[in-house]
Amino acid sequence: MSNRLLDWKHLNTVLLDMDGTLLDLHFDSHFWLEHMPKTYSQKKGISVEQAKAELIPEMRKNQGKLEWYCLDFWSEKLDINIPELKEECAHLIAIRPDVVEFLEKLRKHKKRVIMVTNAHRKSLVLKMRKTKLDRHFDAIVSSHDYGVPKEQARFWERLNHWHKVEFDKSVLIDDSL
Repeated sequence: MSNRLLDWKHLNTVLLDMDGTLLDLHFDSHFWLEHMPKTYSQKKGISVEQAKAELIPEMRKNQGKLEWYCLDFWSEKLDINIPELKEECAHLIAIRPDVVEFLEKLRKHKKRVIMVTNAHRKSLVLKMRKTKLDRHFDAIVSSHDYGVPKEQARFWERLNHWHKVEFDKSVLIDDSL
């Protein structure tokens, strides 16, 4: 489909990312770059700057791996209840403009709609509770369900195995390559 306009009549499935696509990134950016380092600094008795100096290289080391997205991994590594800490910032979770209208139009046109995200299930539960977006999807798939992030081909193989996606009749909308 790359050399032609998107033919919506040809599509039967729309795959949508969550963070940065359906939801704005303010919540996650604030949490990982401000709130969590502040809490870590208080726990360790160090400055926020020192906390960031420790945390950011550790985050970069895990970028692209399933651990990067895993709340259980970070909770254990930092000895902080990350899901509980996320609740403290949950008021920042916000749907991007026109998302609900777009999802409703997909339903009206009888498209199968699947959320595909690297977000941990505990993040998904929080975000769906706050936004109520889950009612718009036929399925919500976390990379944690398959033990591999979306950046790896095995994710898509497993998605196809469980959800029988006709990739030549599907489109993926994501905020990253």
